[in-house]
Amino acid sequence: MTLRIAEVRKANPLWFSAADREFFGDFDYRILHTKMGKPFLVRRTAMWSDMFGLTGKVVWKLNQINQDLTLGFFVDEEFKTLDEVKQWLKPHRTFKWHPKQWIMEDRWVRK
Repeated sequence: MTLRIAEVRKANPLWFSAADREFFGDFDYRILHTKMGKPFLVRRTAMWSDMFGLTGKVVWKLNQINQDLTLGFFVDEEFKTLDEVKQWLKPHRTFKWHPKQWIMEDRWVRK
């Protein structure tokens, strides 16, 4: 099933509000899927990188999208390009909930 950004926006109206977009420094949103079909929200964002007089930097960040279309856990990695994001999404990745954190397991898919 292909998920549309409009569906995710409708399920998370505060996340995509103009105030949140400006506060977090988000420029662009899109949905990408792993090979196994798991959807992720991909954001191009400055994420407060220009605070304290620093030069701002723009990075790509990911959030998993849950079955009810709410935004799930935040992937704690920064990607410099969209191609890096796509490479990260290539293997089949599954996630398990542990009481203190999300645990990521990699399962590489043969081509």
